[in-house]
Amino acid sequence: MKFATLSLALILLLPPAISSAAEGGWKRVSQKDDMTLYVRDVDGSVADVRVEGRIDAPPETVLAVLADVEAYKDTMPYTEVSKLMKRDGDRIWLYSVVNPPLASRRDYCVEIELSRDPDGVLSTEWKPANELAPPEKKGVVRVGVNDGSWRLEPVDGGRATKATYRLHVDPGGSLPRWIIEKTNRKSVPDAFKAVREAARSSRYADAPSPLAKAK
Repeated sequence: MKFATLSLALILLLPPAISSAAEGGWKRVSQKDDMTLYVRDVDGSVADVRVEGRIDAPPETVLAVLADVEAYKDTMPYTEVSKLMKRDGDRIWLYSVVNPPLASRRDYCVEIELSRDPDGVLSTEWKPANELAPPEKKGVVRVGVNDGSWRLEPVDGGRATKATYRLHVDPGGSLPRWIIEKTNRKSVPDAFKAVREAARSSRYADAPSPLAKAK
């Protein structure tokens, strides 16, 4: 009986994120620089990657950074080209060329939708839209699997943001899966840190809401 009681006590002391099957299939793999990194297996594809952390700027400011797609070449890591292809209300079409670590150049076009929930949470979601991309270029691999989101929840009375960034991307080409997943585990936190830095910069201090239906 004493052994059973001790075993139960030890189990209760273990942090929930250490469990092998976290909620929704997500598994915590690291915590660094005030960010927590999670991964989730996807049948027949590379893993989903998610980062959660705090950004010391209001959600509207963070959304302004994310909606300023033409500035990605200046604000986002590995980005060489960031071109606004089209905008329709709260939907944005972005064409981008990136030079990621451990891989050759990639390009893609995505459709991004901005939104605001009734509770004040701001979001972006994107999906592939390569039909609007320029013709493929020699030496640049076209990315076909690329979807994700940002969720921006106000904290501290709206002065700061609890941000969640999720990305599921397969860069294509002949890269082994382990290289792809290693690259994604690096590039997702790097992008999060870049958005955090941009949101705290003077460039976006007085940026207007990027939502077409701003309230």
